[in-house]
Amino acid sequence: MKKLFLSLVAAIVAATATYAQSTLVATLTHGETIKMYTGSNALFNAHNAAVSGDIINLSGGTFNATTITKGITIRGTGIDEPHPTVLSSSNFWINIPEDDPNPFSMEGVRYYNIGNYSDGVVLYNAKNPTFIKCQINKFSSSSSSNFENATFINCKIDQITGVSSCSANFINCFIRSGEVGFKSSFVNCILRSSSYSYGKAQFINCIIEGTTTINSSNKGFNCVQVASSEKNIFTSTGTFVDCSTTTYSTLFKDYTGTYSDDQTFELTDEAKTTFLGADGTQVGLYGGMLPYNSTPSYPRITKFDVAKKATADGKLSVDIEVSAAQ
Repeated sequence: MKKLFLSLVAAIVAATATYAQSTLVATLTHGETIKMYTGSNALFNAHNAAVSGDIINLSGGTFNATTITKGITIRGTGIDEPHPTVLSSSNFWINIPEDDPNPFSMEGVRYYNIGNYSDGVVLYNAKNPTFIKCQINKFSSSSSSNFENATFINCKIDQITGVSSCSANFINCFIRSGEVGFKSSFVNCILRSSSYSYGKAQFINCIIEGTTTINSSNKGFNCVQVASSEKNIFTSTGTFVDCSTTTYSTLFKDYTGTYSDDQTFELTDEAKTTFLGADGTQVGLYGGMLPYNSTPSYPRITKFDVAKKATADGKLSVDIEVSAAQ
């Protein structure tokens, strides 16, 4: 109960900035202590003051990203909110020492690279980092990276590159294009690519768009290929079991291959019962154990109304609504 109370306090503090939309706020929670930082460098300052295991809540607005060197948790307002949390810089490095006892986690945040597009979110050193309900324009790793078991859940990623020797798992994610290595797995994902190859990866209950280049060592189970051409990637290379091909109009309600932020990727009613994964649920984002939902899992302020003036006895009316994903 105390942890929930502290989370609500942090959310309320951040909400004052969310609704004003003129102040950027980062609240740092350390045990029962909460500190607040403001301005575009608020994340940088909160990170400097944090220790491993701390939580940083960010208001809506655009913050300067920073290199993460501690096993902390970063929470935003959600990627599909009217005033989302956005991190922006030339790069966003995650470089956490091996002896750090806590994993890095980030949820409900958009990241847009405004500098060199070859950088993006760069995982350098980290054990078990987790990205949940985030939108990332590019995710990469360097040739000397040493991260293990990176997990992406309910994320939208524009491009993946350089993940050739480190392990990563993508669950109920949309990925526009990518190049990944032999330790990667994709479960209930939508993968759209015509110029990048997925080498030595495993696909389960996925929708693969276009004529993606598939490495001969790939494995796929209960996947569906959707494309305007008739090329069947499942019969030409790799090891695929119970996979099939279909058209956009048969599979999706309104998605035709052109991405937009408001696209839901919802299947047609018939496709939901026709194209099933190994677990009996629909293939793609809304099947499996973690169906896609962009609403953050932690408490957020969705309504924050304060009366313009106090009553005659000095009381001020405050109306607050809190919500979180189920």
